[in-house]
This record gives sequence, C-alpha cells and structure tokens, in this order.
Amino acid sequence: MATATEYAARHVARPDPQWWTSGVHEGRPLRDSLAEQDIRTLFLFLRDHGYSRSALAAASGLAETRVRSISQGKQMVTSYDVLVRIADGFGIDRGLLGVGSHATSRETNCDGRLRDPGAVPGFVGSLAALAVGPVPAELNGYVDAKHPNASGLPARVTAAHVDLVRAVRDEHRQIDAAHGGGSCRDSAVSYLAFASGMLASRFETEQTEADFKAALSDMYQVAGWASHDLGDHGAARHYLTAGLVLAREINELALIAGGFYRLGRVSIHKGRAQETLRLWQLGQIVAQDSGNLAAVAVLHANEAWAYAMLGAADRVSDSLARAQDELGRVDEGTVPAWARFFLAPADLDGISGVIYASLASHSEHRIRFAPRAIEHAERSYTIRGVGEERSRTFDAISLATGYLLDAQPDRAAAAGHLAVDMALATDSVRAADRLQAMASLARPYSAHDGVSGVLERVGALAGG
Repeated sequence: MATATEYAARHVARPDPQWWTSGVHEGRPLRDSLAEQDIRTLFLFLRDHGYSRSALAAASGLAETRVRSISQGKQMVTSYDVLVRIADGFGIDRGLLGVGSHATSRETNCDGRLRDPGAVPGFVGSLAALAVGPVPAELNGYVDAKHPNASGLPARVTAAHVDLVRAVRDEHRQIDAAHGGGSCRDSAVSYLAFASGMLASRFETEQTEADFKAALSDMYQVAGWASHDLGDHGAARHYLTAGLVLAREINELALIAGGFYRLGRVSIHKGRAQETLRLWQLGQIVAQDSGNLAAVAVLHANEAWAYAMLGAADRVSDSLARAQDELGRVDEGTVPAWARFFLAPADLDGISGVIYASLASHSEHRIRFAPRAIEHAERSYTIRGVGEERSRTFDAISLATGYLLDAQPDRAAAAGHLAVDMALATDSVRAADRLQAMASLARPYSAHDGVSGVLERVGALAGG
C-alpha cells in the first residue's frame, strides 16, 4: 500500500512554470522571494495553489515534519543540496534560487568517501602525540588543500577572506544551535570544499595565513559538530581531526582543546566513557597550556559527565566544582568562538542536568541525584534564550529523564510530550537518540496513560 507521500509524488500536478517569474504572494513578487532563497514563502505560495504538505514533501524530498517547520518559519533552508532538490522538484530554474552556477555539493562533498580516523587502530594514541607535539604522519591527509571544481578562488588570500570564513563559520554555528545539524551540515561541508582550496593560494602575510588556518580549523569543527548532531559520527571524527591538524600547524592551543572536546562528545554519545575521559584529559593538558580558562571550564564540566557514566560521584562533584571556579574567572574577551556557548547563563545548569541524570541511572545514586537532575534541567530550560532551541530540547529530555528516575510518571509524561514536540522542530538525530534513551527508562511505566503516549510518539519518531 502506497504511503501518503508516495501517492502525492505520483498524483500531484506539475506547477505552472510562469508562477516562478510572475507569481505573487501577499503582494510581493515570488521571484524576489526565490532570489532570497525564502523557501517558507515558496511553500506558502504552493499551499495557496492547492499543494498539500505531503505533496510539498514528495516534490522536495523533505520529511513532512520539516516542511511544516519551514512553513511555520521555525527552520530555514541553507543547504545547497536541498535548494537544488527544491528547484528540480518543482521545475524552478536553478538560477532563480541562486544555485545555477555552482558545482553541487554532491560533486564537492566527499562525505561518501570520508575516512573515519576512529576506525584506525591507535587513533587515540595518534591524538595523544598531536596534543603535545607536531602532527603525526598518520593524521596527515585529512585536510584537502586541492582546488575544488569551483570558480572564484583568489590567487592571494587577504584579511578580507579571513573575515568571510569567520562570518560563514559564525552563521553556521548559530543555525546549528537553533535548528540542529541537519539545517546546515551540507552547506558547511560544501563551503569547506571551497574554502580549503584557498590553502593552495598565496597569502598576503604570514599572519594572514595563520589567521586563515585558524578560521578554517574552526569551520571544520562546525562541520564535524553538525555531522555528529546528524548521527554521522565517522564524518564527525574526520572533520574534527582535520581541524586539529590545521590548529596544530599554527599551534593554536585553544582550538586544539576544542577539537578534543568535540571528539570526546562523539565518544560519550556512543557510550565509551573510558575513551571519552582519555580524549578530554588530553584536551585538558592542551587547555591548561593555552591558559584559556573557558576551554579549561568546558573540559572540566564534560569530564564530570564521563565520571557520571562510570558512577564516580565524588569525581563528578570535583569536576563540576572546578568548572564553576574556572568559569567565574573567565575574561569574556578571551573566549574562543567554539567555547562561547558555555558563557550562556543556562549552559552549566544544562549539562549538570545531564550529568546528574546519568549519575542517578546508577541505582545506588538514584535517591540523591535524581532531584538534582530535575532542579538543574528545569532551571536551564526556563532561562534558555533565543538561538538555544536545540539545547532547550535537550533540557526538556533531561527533565523528563529526571522525573522518571524520581518515580514521578505524571510529570515525566508532561515533560516527555514537550520534549517530543521540540525534537520534531529540530533537525537533530542526537535529540532523537536521547529521546530513545529516555524511553528506555519510561517503559516500566508503560501502563501509565501519559507515559504510554510518550512511548508511542518516540517510537513513531524513530520509525520516521
């Protein structure tokens, strides 16, 4: 039996080609909206012309939940690949969407051929060598400095090019935090394929070369983090390793510490607590050498998470106390771009909620730490600001988890439904994975009406 999307794909009428050049939505020429890559307006225009949500999903290749989020203005489309799919799916001239003159990201993005350094024996040992000295030979090759098949590469890289890479990095990082890795990963990877080509260009000065490599190293971290958020952990390790290689070439210690932090987050998501601790301890060595207190604070807080997975309550308390102490002494003007998230008022509470819930999953610590998990998650959820939507989703999951561990199924059900609602609006596989972990704790309460509804929705989300 055909699904609604498959039925829509077979039966939807093709749009009138004249719509794209002469159509109007709410008094504004559609052509202008297309030029701004305003996909929300395009979808609203098509809904006015008889397209259902399933028909929009079928033509664009997007999930119906994402079509809904875009139509409601909750998500933006920045991915080159998605824009190309939309143009081709609706018969829009690619040039009208501003994607007609570039190579597609399928031509420039090597995701399908990426080497996962984590699959290579001795990877953590190679990282240990990088933490204290030059890049080991086995880690060379993760940065692609060849000119990609794209126009516009400068013969000489100037400070203006560095500023552009930083601006692109910051924009992608903001989109990722608000909407999830799926909203920007393809775009970030496509831009990396272009920007890495500038490594083969001449540089205006030695300082320009160092600044460019630092900005590009951080852009690799953005692509790696977005890949991790999409559940593509091999690609995440590839990009994060490339960023580490570039950062070590210029001895940018704070960036190296950031790479170790994010590699550790990939490992802890996979449940590898001992490997995670090793990576974060290496990062801590570099962070201490850099003198960057923000990097030191981030790594202390995250080490507490690994200790919580191991049930080491005393070490959890010690690591969190150290993080709080370092954070209180941070000079905001010295915080690297990758660590600025930790200055948000909610962030230490947010990760504390995760940490105490992890510790409370050990039966001997449940009574003591489940209430703490609830307290921190609730406070973090309440004070999150604009641009922290994905983190707020994680707070809701932590809150539901804490209530389950504290045997409060009524409140767990309310928080669980909220968490699912928020996850549906966030293009993040990590959020779906954390919901699955929460659901495993909820199953003993499956006879509870509210909890059973949450379990049903989490199951449907996993199936979709």
